[in-house]
Amino acid sequence: MRISYEWLGEYLDTGGMTPQEAAHLLTMTGTKVESVQVIDLSAIVVGRVLEQKDHPRSNKPLWIHQVDIGGGKVIQIIAGAPNAVKGTIVPVALPGTRVPSGTLVRDGKIVGEAAQGMLCSADELLLGEEREPRIMLLDRGEPGESLAKYIPIEAIFEAEITPNRPDCLGHLGVARELAAASGRDFKADFMPAYIEGLPPPSAELIAVAIDDPDLCSRFVAVPVTGVKVGPSPDWVQRRLRAAGVRPISNVVDATAYVMLEHGKPTHVFDLAKVAGAQLTVRQARDGESLLCLDGQTRKVRPGMLVVADAKGPVAIGGIIGGEESGVSDATTAVVIESAGWDGVNIRATSRALGLRTEASLRHEKGLAPEMAMAGARRAAALIREWAGGEVHSDWVDVYPRPQQPVRVQLEPRKVDDLLGVHVPLEESESILRRLGFQVRSEPGGQWDVLPPVFRLDVELPEDIVEEVGRIYGIARIPATLPGRRQTKWEPGRGDEADWEIREVLAGAGFEEAVTPALVSGKLLGKLGLDQGARSLINPMSDELDTMRTSLLPSLLAAARLNQNRTSERVDLFELARVYRGAAEDGLADEPVRLTVIAQAGDAAGREGFLRLKSVMDRLAADRAAGEVGYEPASSSHLFHPGRTARLTLRGKELGVLGELHPSALIPFDLEGRIVALDIDLATLLSASGERKAIELPRYPAVQRDLAVVVEEVVPARELQATLKQAAGAVLESVRAFDEYRGGQVQDGHKSIAFTLTFRSPERTLTDAEVEGVMSEIRKSLEKRHRAGFRS
Repeated sequence: MRISYEWLGEYLDTGGMTPQEAAHLLTMTGTKVESVQVIDLSAIVVGRVLEQKDHPRSNKPLWIHQVDIGGGKVIQIIAGAPNAVKGTIVPVALPGTRVPSGTLVRDGKIVGEAAQGMLCSADELLLGEEREPRIMLLDRGEPGESLAKYIPIEAIFEAEITPNRPDCLGHLGVARELAAASGRDFKADFMPAYIEGLPPPSAELIAVAIDDPDLCSRFVAVPVTGVKVGPSPDWVQRRLRAAGVRPISNVVDATAYVMLEHGKPTHVFDLAKVAGAQLTVRQARDGESLLCLDGQTRKVRPGMLVVADAKGPVAIGGIIGGEESGVSDATTAVVIESAGWDGVNIRATSRALGLRTEASLRHEKGLAPEMAMAGARRAAALIREWAGGEVHSDWVDVYPRPQQPVRVQLEPRKVDDLLGVHVPLEESESILRRLGFQVRSEPGGQWDVLPPVFRLDVELPEDIVEEVGRIYGIARIPATLPGRRQTKWEPGRGDEADWEIREVLAGAGFEEAVTPALVSGKLLGKLGLDQGARSLINPMSDELDTMRTSLLPSLLAAARLNQNRTSERVDLFELARVYRGAAEDGLADEPVRLTVIAQAGDAAGREGFLRLKSVMDRLAADRAAGEVGYEPASSSHLFHPGRTARLTLRGKELGVLGELHPSALIPFDLEGRIVALDIDLATLLSASGERKAIELPRYPAVQRDLAVVVEEVVPARELQATLKQAAGAVLESVRAFDEYRGGQVQDGHKSIAFTLTFRSPERTLTDAEVEGVMSEIRKSLEKRHRAGFRS
């Protein structure tokens, strides 16, 4: 933001304080001044144009001027701008002068005609920017006098305003900060008094309606009739240019002035062009568009706020006005608009339209609705002063949900505790009052602090302490080592579970990946994962334009990166949120997923599958969640048919485990085969039971291996269930450790080898007892599954 030091002087006494000192004070209190540009115009003189004519020999537009520079001396100057006509007062740089922009003026000839100086534009004097060649015109001055007599030495600050301080996007807010930091008085009586006692008009001039108070909390409309549109006073134009705003007319400039002064954007409509004498704040409708003040027609859509009259939109709320309802030289009556807009909506609309204006820049940071009336009153006073007219007393103020004051309770000693330095109570209170806070002492010594209405960022006692600290001076706080007081982190159930899961996976040899929540929408489409995907309106790139619906694409991309860097194995996992569809509140559903990928290992992919199955069983066991069910999964575009299992836990869908289909790997150019596990974390945690400590066994275990031959269609989990039922309580555990297909097994069959562990809590089992149990197991397997056995 560009800040005029001369302008700041209207609100506080800057005598004896250099611009550099002021910039340092502002920087040390949080308003970072990145540069200070001092503009000294003492070498520029005032001239009066006596004659202007076309250059006789130039192919380009050039004009020859005879200019009176005082002392009876007239010089000839050639310029490429046509607006310095006879009688105008202009700034002149004589030969040997270096203008503020850096150009050194020399005596010479231009296309054969003598050039004895230069007529200066606002650009060249660093007093603003012009869209087209234009000489800066003065409203007063005597030929030969120094321009510094009329335009004092100026300094322009380039300041960085933090997002939480939109009140400092105006000179008033910056001046308040500077006054508080320097201990100087802030002038609160600079504004003209509100105009009272005017008779109301014979009929209502304007009506206002707000459709959604959540998006527009307040709308103030002020009719002003009998205005005469013309140029603004010279000092106003100079201030606007210094702040980087191009002057347009006295009426429009008044709104720009209020924005640069208060930080509150306002807008003026030509009252005669408002159809139906009514303004309605509503969401745009399908098919609507608006010819904007910058000459571009923009399509608006539902969700975007517009100000509409009886015919349609006349402005995009909080961003830009419409050309057709704008002020022209023929305008005689206007209506001033000053509103409180929802910052989130303004930011979204601005980005969607690719349009960021000075108004949207301020509104998107969240201006207090209480500022709307102050902005309207100030704009009305300035229009009456600069353009004449009558400010009518039937102002319209639609304010359905007034801003509620936020009171903060503060123990004064907390200032010292948090800052680490003693700040006298009187000084703390003085700092707060200089910043516009109201401080009231309560019984018991506690302070009741009321922040000013424009400080929506102050809500907590810590915010109050921060205000005291930054004005007191961060540099005055001594550097000390941290004390012994520490805050212990108490993890919640979800936090503990996350860390335990990460430890299990890390212990199993997997590495954690942390990938962006944004992925390519095209890639999701190729993988069939785009159902319910939420796309960004204005993505930073086509590769990051959609919220992820699955962790798989990002993990596979990470796997490719690792393979390209000659990593021997690609074993990765991620525990993070995905974003799908819309919940009842219109926001995306955000479940937490755990996704693990590993190389298939052997040619059949069994090694990788069993490895991930082992991890899944371990996770369920650690949570006392019960036994995970593995059932053949139906066909999937992502997973290989016949090599994929659907996972269930306590009757609920948990996820999927299987080998990824080769077609799913094509976009990633991955080598080899990949097995993946993808589960819903909430389902796992909701199934978690109470974990209990058990006594270590007193008696030894007995182990037996059993190779069972069954048809291909018989799943291992059914065999395990039969084993457990037949063995009874003495079977402590059963684990499948091998699966064989080959010459020793007939076609259409497979051999699954189990390790069975037997133990009794009361005695040592004998071989005869174990063999008896094994015999019962064989009989049950033969009967239920027509099983055979391999030795």
